[in-house]
Amino acid sequence: MPEPTATPLPNDASLKVYAATAPEKLYDLATEPARGARTWSDPDILRLVEFLTAGHSQAATDCAVRLGEHAARLGEAPGAAALMDHVTRELVQRPSSAKLRPHFEKPPVADDPATEFRACLLHEMALRWGLRDEPYVTFQAGLRELGHPLSWLPLASFYFENAMRRRAWTRGTMLSSLRPEQLYAAYPAVPPTAAGAEAGRAALRVRDERRTEAAVAPLAELGICAAEFFTLPEPVDPVDFNSALLTSLGSTCLAGFTPETLAAAHTTADDVAGDLFVPAFDGGMWGDGRPRPYSRLVTWRSLYALMDLDLSVSLGDAVRAAAEHRWLRLAPGRSDFFFGDLSDLAFAVLDPTRTRVGVIAASDTD
Repeated sequence: MPEPTATPLPNDASLKVYAATAPEKLYDLATEPARGARTWSDPDILRLVEFLTAGHSQAATDCAVRLGEHAARLGEAPGAAALMDHVTRELVQRPSSAKLRPHFEKPPVADDPATEFRACLLHEMALRWGLRDEPYVTFQAGLRELGHPLSWLPLASFYFENAMRRRAWTRGTMLSSLRPEQLYAAYPAVPPTAAGAEAGRAALRVRDERRTEAAVAPLAELGICAAEFFTLPEPVDPVDFNSALLTSLGSTCLAGFTPETLAAAHTTADDVAGDLFVPAFDGGMWGDGRPRPYSRLVTWRSLYALMDLDLSVSLGDAVRAAAEHRWLRLAPGRSDFFFGDLSDLAFAVLDPTRTRVGVIAASDTD
């Protein structure tokens, strides 16, 4: 069998004509590598997807969806995930979902790669636009019957998710480590207190592997990550939830810091969610990210784990619960846990009873 050849794509004018008059030609070109006919570079594939999805006719839309399904069928093959991501991203960038609607009129089928692509596309659309009409609601119900993980997510996004939505359409973002002066310029500082240190010394570590795994899932592609949970014998005054308390907990990831060297500031749960989403979606220096819908899923489940909420709690109730928790953003320096290089991330949360503390941290380097 001859080796596939690397030949140039037709010029942009020709690709534009194909998109308008013969979109199946673009589909055939994009799938030639899978048939062993020739190879395309990543920029070539991106050009094909952009021209195909720019054709707003029903025929062009149908061919674009077929291409997404083709990518899903390729499974773990090199470039398959990126191809599916290109297709879904470009389809939901369009001003209307009308031409996509017919692709949700048939129920999802178990173990069909087309179902996986359409599930991702549905939840890309949900994050972008919000969906409440048939056939989307029925298709979501079908996913739920199949036990598809994305069916846990609602078909609309909350204002709470604005940071996630803003970051969902640009690949290549990395979290940058904050220095204390940068932290305090952007967030209200929380000074350490003696009562905070006393409360931290009385804390007990709670080990929960399931909860820990869910909490760190968005950070798993970074160099190192951890989540730790503690209980306090008595409710702590919110003013004493600070770096003195955190550095007295016996936390592994905060070991080596003092109240003076661990910068801490007030933040909110949606800010935490936005930073958890970035490594979930983009990965780390060396790790790959996930599609947007799955990044959204693991971000929410991380928040649930940090707040110790059961997954039966609705996202609306979780947003209300998040507002009742107290959240701190930390700016750690270099330590045995933190590389002090590219991405050092750490948050702490105090529950509404003021007796349970969670810490989540990650660090990455080149």
